[in-house]
Amino acid sequence: MADTDDKRKLLANPLHGIVIPTGLLLFGTWLFSWSYMPYTIAFIIVICSVQYYLATQRQASMHQTIWRDFELIDRTMVAPMTAIYRFKLNREDEVLDIPTGHHLSCVFTVDGKDELRYYSPISNQFDAGFFDILVKHYPQGKVTSKLASVQIGQTVKFRGPVGTLDYKPNSNKALGLIAGGTGITPILQVITRVITNPEDETELKLIFACQTPNQILLKSELDSIAEKYPKLSVYYTVDQPSEDWAGGVGYVSKEMIQDVFGDEKDTKILMSGPPAMKSHVHGLLEELQWDKEKIFYF
Repeated sequence: MADTDDKRKLLANPLHGIVIPTGLLLFGTWLFSWSYMPYTIAFIIVICSVQYYLATQRQASMHQTIWRDFELIDRTMVAPMTAIYRFKLNREDEVLDIPTGHHLSCVFTVDGKDELRYYSPISNQFDAGFFDILVKHYPQGKVTSKLASVQIGQTVKFRGPVGTLDYKPNSNKALGLIAGGTGITPILQVITRVITNPEDETELKLIFACQTPNQILLKSELDSIAEKYPKLSVYYTVDQPSEDWAGGVGYVSKEMIQDVFGDEKDTKILMSGPPAMKSHVHGLLEELQWDKEKIFYF
């Protein structure tokens, strides 16, 4: 089966799939009879046209620099003012396989001005035919209010991917992941990429901070992953705990970082969250004298 797949890939190469066969066909016609050359050329034009059409159909839906329209096919509320939006790709068998921890740009025209926002897809590299983004809505949010008004069947413009994270499997013994609110989305990308690669033995240690327990986004998904994959551990902390809350309480602290992540020499930290939280965590890591080469902010 592997040998068959290799041959198919070989034929997909323009040199082997078009150039060499065309050359042989022209050479054979020249040897046989020049009178058949017009028919041969017409046949070649038809074959090349078909190959070109098939190539355009295989192109990725998402373009890095060109805005393209994607149809909204589903919207699911997952928390107060927070929803998962599902957009359709051009082909049912296509997957949005973008680099780990990268984002998509979304644009709306508001008051005559283009407003851009960046969202990390939460669908994984095995989800075919669509991609999902997690969006928290704000009362004064220019883009989120526009997104909220989009109806099923209407389109939204995206392009990408965008990002600077260069993740390499097993480049660190452990990853210390810190997320706040919707900042969990690029972190979830990293988690998904690690657990779906059997050769990646990186340990994953997550601190997820939110205001209240019911604002912890994708908690059931994270708990399910942690249950199935021992290399992921999750520590939740909230500012306003409920009576039955059993997790951490308060902002992310130096003690939490030390207790959950352990030795700085073995751990690289990836952090994603609101600007105020990033500034707070940055200060903590400076106090801990964490190696700056082992810190990445989304």
